[in-house]
Amino acid sequence: MRMTKKLVAVLMTLLMVVICCIPAFAKAPKYDNYAVLGDSIPTGYMLPGYKYAGRKTVLWPVVPNSYPTFVAKGVGAKNTYMLAHSGYRTADLRRVLDPDFAGDYFNARRLPKLADTYAVDQAGLEKLRKGVIKYLKKSDLITLQIGANDSFQVIVILFEMLRENQELLAELQASGALDPNVTTKMLEKLAQDNETLLRIIEMELASVQGFRNNFDVIIKKIHEINPNAKVVVLGLYNPLECFNIAGISPAPLIQPLIQGFNSYMQSGSQYSKYYTYCPLTNIENYMGTLQLFANPELPGDVHPTPKGHQQIADQILAVL
Repeated sequence: MRMTKKLVAVLMTLLMVVICCIPAFAKAPKYDNYAVLGDSIPTGYMLPGYKYAGRKTVLWPVVPNSYPTFVAKGVGAKNTYMLAHSGYRTADLRRVLDPDFAGDYFNARRLPKLADTYAVDQAGLEKLRKGVIKYLKKSDLITLQIGANDSFQVIVILFEMLRENQELLAELQASGALDPNVTTKMLEKLAQDNETLLRIIEMELASVQGFRNNFDVIIKKIHEINPNAKVVVLGLYNPLECFNIAGISPAPLIQPLIQGFNSYMQSGSQYSKYYTYCPLTNIENYMGTLQLFANPELPGDVHPTPKGHQQIADQILAVL
């Protein structure tokens, strides 16, 4: 009887030890310095406090309640280096990291540029490159979120060109801002310019293959700069996942395009051993919640809501 009681006591003690240890295993590992690479999503675009910080600025502000703030808190990071810049495509980030890359026609829309031209400022780019490399070397955790602007870059750039064309913008506003029919006609006018049309066709044809080539070089460069850092690559989320119309979701309409990018990042890249892939699913965003006019600059904004940023952070911490 005494032996039975002792055995029960020992088993209960072991059970309590195991229960106490479970949270320790579930908790994300500790990282001191966290570097954030990518586009407008990690910069916190559309969140209160977001400000465009400029093409030449290496470190952009970390916006409160953006997912990098939650990730930093979850891993106990002392420093968060916001190296993501709004609008970045893989061609832009690759040009920052790879001095041998000639880039493309639209790099100057994202990177330091010469005054009154759309030519990249090489001196400004070199300074930006040195700064980014400096902070990547310091970091033991790096997240990369890139590719959304590659998949929809033609639409994004056309809207940017429309905003910059004062004559067309005035015509649009006089006809009724954000009227879909009028906006479509304005975009058609822009696309009729021969050089613009040629560039757009080239971009569309090369978008998928260009993404793959650029992504591989980006990963390779990150590994060369800091082979010891934990790198997490975020997949693209489908902005139509989180809503339905009469019980039917339109998400499958664009899922093949998104899946093509995600499949490559998950296992297609020859450098996939250098990072951990983090799929993003059911991320709340303004388009998905039918807040189509939350952003006056871009109808149907696919950026995450505050809840969406928390969801992204949770999914990143889960893979850590």
